[in-house]
Amino acid sequence: MSAPKLLLSVLTASILSLTLSACGSDGDKVKKEYDRVEDQVKDEYDRVEDKVKEKYKEVEDKLSDDEKSMAEILESVFLPEESLDKFLDKLTPEGGRGGLYAGHFVEIGDGDSSDIDIGAVYFDISKDGAGSVDGSFSYQQQVCQENNALGINSAIKVDNYIAGKVTGSLDTLEFLDIKYVSDLGIETPNLLTTFAGSFAKNEAGAPWKGSFEYQDGLGGKKLSSGQDNCNVTYTISDRSNFKTYPLDYQLGNLNLDIIGNGSQKTVTWQNPSNAKHVLVSQIDVNKAESGANGYVQNLILSNLETQFAPVIPDSSTNYAIVVQAFDANNTLIGYQALVQDLPESL
Repeated sequence: MSAPKLLLSVLTASILSLTLSACGSDGDKVKKEYDRVEDQVKDEYDRVEDKVKEKYKEVEDKLSDDEKSMAEILESVFLPEESLDKFLDKLTPEGGRGGLYAGHFVEIGDGDSSDIDIGAVYFDISKDGAGSVDGSFSYQQQVCQENNALGINSAIKVDNYIAGKVTGSLDTLEFLDIKYVSDLGIETPNLLTTFAGSFAKNEAGAPWKGSFEYQDGLGGKKLSSGQDNCNVTYTISDRSNFKTYPLDYQLGNLNLDIIGNGSQKTVTWQNPSNAKHVLVSQIDVNKAESGANGYVQNLILSNLETQFAPVIPDSSTNYAIVVQAFDANNTLIGYQALVQDLPESL
């Protein structure tokens, strides 16, 4: 590792100015001083370099082969002008906080002003300084629509940054003249995207936020539910921004509650006065934390509904119920989550 260009340029400029003002024996003194400072700089940089290499080794030892392969994504997607080595120079021992984070994404510029641009996303992020990230993205908007969640694949957390691949399939294509539909009658687009984000500890709720962008130029393509008697049509965007929060975060006064007994449970809340859409998610916590698809259902409510019927299994299961309210500009104005066994453990 060589000394930084900025450091060398400053050092050269300083020596040049000294040389211009010196002559004879004074010049010898300048050269001796230059040599002393140069040696000092090299020694200090060698010391820092050793620390960086040691920290890199600590991180490298914690990563699986799949996670090591994400170095290319870290470099090309999130840090296009920095090498992974330079990125790892910035490691701090604590890193961004880990755990289960749930939130939403908002599509950017899909060219369709009539459809809903909000979807659900969660991450299960390693609590270590470097480790793995699991999670899902979901475009489900109505109960009748299949929950075709896109799964996170080979994702990594390093310090305050996350990056990875997202793969899966969405609903049936409404227009069958794009490249995903072959003569064999394949009608469901298989998607590949990369996402990248960072830990925003100074923002309210200390979210993990970032963006993802589809590799195959899906922007402006319409999709529709493949279920009979399920009228869902939406336009997908090339790019989306996401924001996720820890489950103890609260924005506004939603007064989220779960009422009723046994299998007759109902989720209730209060909408903010300027709410336009409400996104309600039910997440199987155990599945989410084990790397499986934890989404049970995600619904976009646009008629100011204030209740939701969760799926109640035969045996007690730990769920996170997350309610997020948005204004007409798709800005988050309310957030609350409850974690509870359904039905209650005996």
